Amino acid sequence: MKTDTRKVVLIGCGMVGMSYAYSMLNQNVCDELVLIDVDQKKAVGEAMDLNHGLAFAGNNMKIYAGKYSDCQDADIVAICAGVAQKPGETRLDLLQRNTEVFKNIIDPVTESGFNGIFLVATNPVDIMTRITCTLSGFNPRRVLGTGTALDTARLRYCPGDYLR
Repeated sequence: MKTDTRKVVLIGCGMVGMSYAYSMLNQNVCDELVLIDVDQKKAVGEAMDLNHGLAFAGNNMKIYAGKYSDCQDADIVAICAGVAQKPGETRLDLLQRNTEVFKNIIDPVTESGFNGIFLVATNPVDIMTRITCTLSGFNPRRVLGTGTALDTARLRYCPGDYLR
């Protein structure tokens, strides 16, 4: 009997969060995936959609909409939540608004007893990763940002596309 499950809690069910969730489902990255969103009904609906796709994914991942208390025994909490940059808004202004969002996320996650790894995908990602580290009090080795992974992918794609 398997007792060690790989559990990921994904916070933020927008386009980035659901791209993460879909990738985790298709790559069988975890045994349990919990979705949390400020809009609980959205998290429930997205969990339903992902569960319906399990039949084609070849795994039996447990997927559900949850609460911050579900972070307690998670291996990874992936934060994809945040506000979108408005036209003409500076990255510093975006930083201010997303810091407020993170204050409402980090406290309940850490209060749950979470002792895993934070993975941050919210822009500006490098600074939001540092803010997560500061707000959580976690060792920096346990707070990772996706950094410039997308920029690197674009750099690889564009010359390849140009050169065919």
